[in-house]
Amino acid sequence: MRSPLEITNRSFKTAVSGYSKKEVDEFLHELRHDYEDLYQKVIALKEEKQHLEKELHQYTSTGEQLQKALTLAQKTADDIKQSAERQADLTMMQANVRSQQIVQKAEEKLQQISNLYRKFSSELSSYLQTYQNLLQRLDSEALKVTQIGWSNEDEETGN
Repeated sequence: MRSPLEITNRSFKTAVSGYSKKEVDEFLHELRHDYEDLYQKVIALKEEKQHLEKELHQYTSTGEQLQKALTLAQKTADDIKQSAERQADLTMMQANVRSQQIVQKAEEKLQQISNLYRKFSSELSSYLQTYQNLLQRLDSEALKVTQIGWSNEDEETGN
């Protein structure tokens, strides 16, 4: 294939009426053949360029889609994490409230039991005091009865 410099530097012999028609025709034939080769290569390169540009666009589009998907996945993961943290906080608050309620009920039950114990203790002390007073009266009455009974025995025995 001829270079542009060879085409520029090509010279033709002059004949009586000018350039040799045969040489010019041969040169034009070679030039046309070279030009056709170049033209076909240019067309092939343009087609390859279009194909490569299309692939590049597809890869770029795919890359953008992957980046969007990755960004969306990261946002979704962040949202899920934040939601889980909120849910955990809510669960902890509910557990704290529930435990406080349980403690409060237990304290109320303890207070009721303590009140019942004091009441029972007071009533028991009162019953014991009453029983002790009753026993003292019975002892006192028994002593009187015994003294009366000994007095009657003494009278009967003559003393």
